[in-house]
Amino acid sequence: MLVLPVSDQIILQVPGQEAAAETAALVRRNLEHLQAWMPWAVDDYSTKHAAEWIAAVGTVDGESSAIGFIVRENNVMIGTVGVHDIDRVNRHAKIGYWIDRDHEGKGIVTTSCRILLAYLFDTMELNRVQIHCNVDNSRSRAIPEKLGFTYEGILREVELLRGEFRDQAVYSLLKREWLANKI
Repeated sequence: MLVLPVSDQIILQVPGQEAAAETAALVRRNLEHLQAWMPWAVDDYSTKHAAEWIAAVGTVDGESSAIGFIVRENNVMIGTVGVHDIDRVNRHAKIGYWIDRDHEGKGIVTTSCRILLAYLFDTMELNRVQIHCNVDNSRSRAIPEKLGFTYEGILREVELLRGEFRDQAVYSLLKREWLANKI
């Protein structure tokens, strides 16, 4: 199981099926908050939904198109960060994230994404990472802006959220930009 340390108290951990109940409980506790932005945050979100997510993102190998990480603070799950739409031929992917409402505004997602970016650029040798987020989600948009991503524009009506098509802002970071900012 892959674990990436973020700080003395925080780690990113690829989940196993044993985390399904914990994941479902955290999603349900944050359901109202998540439903404003996440199409997958359905009213009946269950352990089965969490188990399906873990099955889709819980493998780290050369074939996976997605890798999910549970964000743990003092061994308690507080959110997730992950990479999806991995294109190993063209060496690019997208990252996404969410965190428990009580942990917002503490820099945990930004720091966790920085660790994930190091893994993606340095270990997986990707060349480009994108973040897509709802244009109205200012907290989510702040993450790529803090991490030095370039704002590329708007994808119009690209996401169906609660019966309404919504726009997404697109941000990207290239490996050469990552390396220039690390020094």
